[in-house]
Amino acid sequence: MVDIEKIQKQAEEIVEKFSTVLESFEFGNEEEYYILETKNVLRDDDEPIMDMSFKKDALKIAPKTKDDYIVVEKSKWSN
Repeated sequence: MVDIEKIQKQAEEIVEKFSTVLESFEFGNEEEYYILETKNVLRDDDEPIMDMSFKKDALKIAPKTKDDYIVVEKSKWSN
């Protein structure tokens, strides 16, 4: 059988000991470091290049096409 009073007393002792340990630390003297001079470095975007040979090659190997598009079968989610 579970002795609730015993568990409560042990829990209170644990919290009391933990509080005592925390009180012994001085957190105010810790130095904090912040990195403020960071920025994202991005490349300049170029004009996109449309390589029509890729589209032609993809359409050649596709099993089914229609009006320059690849036709795929609609599928159901399987469990």
